[in-house]
Amino acid sequence: MKSSILKTLEHSTNLIISPDMDGLLCAELLNRYNGSKVVGTYDKNVLCLSDDVTIDDCLFVDCDMNHPNYVSIGNHMRLIGDSMSHRSFNPNVEFGVNVYTDKFPFATAFLISFATEVLLTPYDLERMAYADSTLRNMDSYSENMRNWAVRMPHLAVDYIINSGEEEIKKDDALRQVYPNQSITSKRFGKKRYLEALNEGLETRSVEFLPMTKGMKFMADKVGINTVLRYNRDIMSYAEVYGGEYSVTYDQEVDWK
Repeated sequence: MKSSILKTLEHSTNLIISPDMDGLLCAELLNRYNGSKVVGTYDKNVLCLSDDVTIDDCLFVDCDMNHPNYVSIGNHMRLIGDSMSHRSFNPNVEFGVNVYTDKFPFATAFLISFATEVLLTPYDLERMAYADSTLRNMDSYSENMRNWAVRMPHLAVDYIINSGEEEIKKDDALRQVYPNQSITSKRFGKKRYLEALNEGLETRSVEFLPMTKGMKFMADKVGINTVLRYNRDIMSYAEVYGGEYSVTYDQEVDWK
C-alpha cells in the first residue's frame, strides 16, 4: 500500500484539498514531505481555484475523483470499474473492499502520514484523531479499525487503537477550539465562501495561493443504479450509507 500511495503523490505538488480538518492536515504533511502547496479546494459540490491553475496538473487530496484525467487520493467507498484514474489511490479499491461497514475507517491524513513517514508532533496526532471524527469511530467500528491497523502499522494508527480517557479528553478540548470540521460553508454565497476559505487557510498556516474563483456543480443523493448509469457524467461520488451515494455531476450551476 505504501508504494502505491507514494506513486500517486508523485503526480503533483499542487494540491486541491477538501476544505476541512482532514484536507488541511494532508496539506501540512505533504508540505513537509515535498513542499506541496494548496492551489484549490473541492468540497464535493464547490471547486475553488487560484489563478492560472490547470486541474489536470493538480493532485486532489481527500477527494475521490471519478475522472480519468483527475488524479486523487481519498478514502470513500468506490464501485469497481468506475471512471477513477489509474494513477489515483483509494484504500478500499487497493484491498477490494465492497461492504460499506468494512471501508477504510481513518481520515486521509493517516494514509499520507503512513506513506511519507514525515515526523509527527503530539499535536499532529491529536488533530489527526479529530479529523473526520476518527477517534470516535472506535466507539462503533473498533473491530474494523483494528483490521485496518494491521495493514497500516504506524504511530498515528496506534494512537487511535490504544486510545483511552486521556486521548478522549484531548479530543473534547480540540472540538471546543474547532467546533466545525470545515473552514467554510456551502450555505455561503460565492464571495463570502471565498473570503471564509482564504481566511481559514491563512489562520491554519497552510502553504497556499489565494483562491480567486469558485464553481458550483450539480449534486444529488442517489442509489447505486443511478451511479452506474450516469457514471461517466459524475465528477465525484461517495457512498454515504449502504447503497446511498452522494454524487456531483460534471455540470456547473449558477452560483452568486
